[in-house]
Amino acid sequence: MAAGFQLYTRSDMGKSSRLIIGVLLCFTLLVVWFAWSAFRSAPPLASENLRGAGLSISVAIEQLAAADPSFRSLARYTTPDIAYFALIDQQGIVRFHTNPRLVGQPFSNTDQKIFPDGISEQRERLGTGEEVYLLRTKIHPEHDEYLLVLSLHTYRADQVIRRARTGVTVISALTAALWGLTVTLLFMMRRDEHRRQEMQRRRELARLGELGAVMAHEIRNPLAGIKGFAQLIESAGDMEQARHYADRIVSQSLRMEVLVDDLLAFVREDTGEREPADLAMLVQECVTMIRMEADPERVEVVHIRQPEMHVKVVTVRIIQLLLNLLKNALQAMPDGGLLRVELENEIKSAIIRISDTGVGIPAENIPHIFEPFWTSKARGTGLGLALCQKVVQEHGGNLTVVSVAGSGTTFTLTLPLEV
Repeated sequence: MAAGFQLYTRSDMGKSSRLIIGVLLCFTLLVVWFAWSAFRSAPPLASENLRGAGLSISVAIEQLAAADPSFRSLARYTTPDIAYFALIDQQGIVRFHTNPRLVGQPFSNTDQKIFPDGISEQRERLGTGEEVYLLRTKIHPEHDEYLLVLSLHTYRADQVIRRARTGVTVISALTAALWGLTVTLLFMMRRDEHRRQEMQRRRELARLGELGAVMAHEIRNPLAGIKGFAQLIESAGDMEQARHYADRIVSQSLRMEVLVDDLLAFVREDTGEREPADLAMLVQECVTMIRMEADPERVEVVHIRQPEMHVKVVTVRIIQLLLNLLKNALQAMPDGGLLRVELENEIKSAIIRISDTGVGIPAENIPHIFEPFWTSKARGTGLGLALCQKVVQEHGGNLTVVSVAGSGTTFTLTLPLEV
């Protein structure tokens, strides 16, 4: 049982770990893809922003130049994006410059390439060390043609790139931290699982030790009786006395057999195949069997047969469960009494109530009656009710008890009906 439990928990732990890692890996890949896409799109987006700003400013400059051929109004035109701009005529002379000292001077490297057919754009570094965006395009105020050389600051446009880089850095740090937390969590989960397994192993060893003690105690007495009666048979005076001793040997052997059967039934895993069955019929069969034991004990058995109730169960286990509860009820009425068996259909569940008018169970013992090897009887293994609880749980049901010392006990068994 301990090994089975450990295999189950290790498998469950492995599935949980793989699921967590799989989800985290998918999340990481999604985040990395998103961050990388944002980072890759940042430079083109910055260039588009600069190009859009440059074209807008060039249109404004062209309109101002057309409205004022003296270009005086251009001296008052400025925006935070402009580093400088200049107008060069076809002879390569600077007709306007934001630096007035350069007006009238020949434009450096004047050649035909200065007047591009379309728009020329590039980045260049100023003498101050600043990198700017340089746009060259033709404008046509009135009937003249000029080359507009427009230099724009790039820090606002490049803020997109900086944000993308910062985002990648932050996302990378958060992802690394998330992986670190996940690894720590998995480590703690695994350590906690190992601790639970070790505690379970110790509990199982303790139960095995308790089982060994119970078995040794319960088997020693029948063995001693068998040995004693076997020795007495050798000195028996007649056949009748020998037969009496032999009967006692058989009785003690049957007691040992019952003990072993109870133990095997308790430790056996539920490997039977569940099959459709009529619960009312199973209850009727068990009541019929128990009547044979109840009549000699002056116990009246009351049972009203109910219509069919279909359940999906391991039939042998359910019969064993019902017989255990019925026999317990008989043992609680040594001076006779009334044993009532009721079966009800409650929507999706079948309810079985087994009531007796016996000695009852003391209130302080009720919390322990389903514990394995716990018993208040002078002779017994304490496996009967523990086995009942186990069978009920195997079938997805519930078993409860209500008892008043001196007045009787009622066990209520709930089993799910077949849908």
